[in-house]
Amino acid sequence: MRITRMLLALVLIAGLALASTAQAAQFNWQQFKGTQLRVLLNKHPWQQGIEPHLKDFEALTGIKLISEVYPEDQFRAKTLVELTSGASSIDVFMSMPAQEGLKYMRAGWLQPVDAFLKDPSLTSPDYNWNDFLDKTRDAMVVEGKLVGPPIQVENVALMYRKDVFQKYNLKVPTTLDELEAAAKALNGKPMTDDGQPGFGIVARGKRAAATSMFAGMLYAMGGTWLTPSREPAINTEEAIKAIDLWGRLLRLYGPPGSENNHWYEASSIFSQGKAAMYTDANSLFPVIEDPQKSKVVGKVGYALFPRGSKGQYGSTVAVWGLAMPKTSKNQKAAWLFMQWATNKDQVLKVQSEKGVLGARESVWKDPKGKAKVPSDLGESLMLGSKVGTPFWNPPVVAVAEVRDAVGAAIVTSIQGGDVRAAANKAAADMKRIMAETEKK
Repeated sequence: MRITRMLLALVLIAGLALASTAQAAQFNWQQFKGTQLRVLLNKHPWQQGIEPHLKDFEALTGIKLISEVYPEDQFRAKTLVELTSGASSIDVFMSMPAQEGLKYMRAGWLQPVDAFLKDPSLTSPDYNWNDFLDKTRDAMVVEGKLVGPPIQVENVALMYRKDVFQKYNLKVPTTLDELEAAAKALNGKPMTDDGQPGFGIVARGKRAAATSMFAGMLYAMGGTWLTPSREPAINTEEAIKAIDLWGRLLRLYGPPGSENNHWYEASSIFSQGKAAMYTDANSLFPVIEDPQKSKVVGKVGYALFPRGSKGQYGSTVAVWGLAMPKTSKNQKAAWLFMQWATNKDQVLKVQSEKGVLGARESVWKDPKGKAKVPSDLGESLMLGSKVGTPFWNPPVVAVAEVRDAVGAAIVTSIQGGDVRAAANKAAADMKRIMAETEKK
């Protein structure tokens, strides 16, 4: 009887799979044949991975793609100018909602895609929205509205020298207390190829640039950028402790002049074997594992950002995604492109060919999807993208200005100044900036 039930279950599963496949085969990819889409892309590993396959989309749909690629600063400037004009011909563009999402949404520039996703005539039954890692979906929501699918994800994470930790018989930190203890224990210990001493830890300290990674410390301490009523929370006790610890780690156990280090300087110090730990975006792994430039290839472990004393996760979930402007005259066709570019097959291709950290769980479980990424990075990224906090940036309209205000407090902490006074000033500056830029 038990065998019979198992056979019936297998038959049912097979039947459902066949039905799903049949439905997917019946989906009308040609419904907007003859349409032309203008797609604006940031010069980025994902763009480099998807571009060779764009002809496949054109063949599948009969839709002509006009893609434009610009370096990030130029890309952001061009997107802003076109959207501001109110007469842009852009149909799809790459977007980082944590950076510009609130500004664009409140300006009325973004077209939500919730209705397209739920429409069976516009969304293939095999798209499987729930296959995207939990918090990557949340990271594409702005003021309760879905603005598009994620194309790449990263977490603020802990990168550490496996050989150094083994040599000095230390466990990998899983809490902030353990992080500080390890930084103290390893600071000044021999760790370079020629036996020179290195630093306990390295991280970004350069004003605004530091804030996106500092967010992990803030969340792990139980802090947040804003209160539920959207008042600055950067001078709460939790936030002050986070600012103090970030600065103390770099002042006591990091490189001199840490307040001048952006990701490039910090990653260079770590990849040259001069630091035992590095907290930054795990998407930087190609720099760390570059055999032409790095001296620590194969020696680095990748782990979740350490948790706070009450078990709070510090992982952040930062995504690039695809969005469409309200001014697009081809929104349904644009949705077909966004959907195709983020289906399992395309995510698998880009991840397996370029090592781009994709946002689909099924791809991370596929041997091809994991091939170019260190195994512990993949495991920690999947977990971090389920339990972490989206929006590593302050969730405000004037992101750059607020990051700079908070960054000033981080620099003060690194330099050994009055952290509480600096946090209070940052909160006051945030309040002023928000009052000036968030009038509805």
